[in-house]
Amino acid sequence: DFRQPVQGAYVSLEQLLALRFAAQELQITPKKQSRSQPNGGVRTRFRGRGMEFEEVRHYQAGDDIRSIDWRVTARTQIPHTKLFREERERPVIIMLDQRASMFFGSQHCFKSVLAAHVAALMGWAALNNNDRVGALVFGDTEASDIRPKRSRHTLLSILRAAQTFNGQLSSPL
Repeated sequence: DFRQPVQGAYVSLEQLLALRFAAQELQITPKKQSRSQPNGGVRTRFRGRGMEFEEVRHYQAGDDIRSIDWRVTARTQIPHTKLFREERERPVIIMLDQRASMFFGSQHCFKSVLAAHVAALMGWAALNNNDRVGALVFGDTEASDIRPKRSRHTLLSILRAAQTFNGQLSSPL
């Protein structure tokens, strides 16, 4: 349970695996959908032909002719086009610092242990939300770059890297 105080100077893989049950209570997506569209001056290479139907409107110059709704056009004798909601994936990238500067803490746990627990909670919550999870876990001398994927194996690789880097900590700077 993530309400229990985290304790210790080092993290164990069993603790990070146990957080998968606590992550079911977390919601990492917004409760309400945004009403505004993100605008920008740079065009993307994505076409925005999503799968979720949004509306039919009058055809405008520049619209893709492949999206013309021929049934509505035949019924009204005015060209109409279908609009779809664009689908974007937002992978979750976890950055976990396990350097010597994180090897200190209070009466309960070290900062490095708490950071590993938060990273595990976010990873499990993202996986429960069917998102892709990746990470950059780094220590004093090396780093582990784990590409985002939608699998438990990827998350387990992240947790193993967190435990490995945390276990290498021996003294603060």
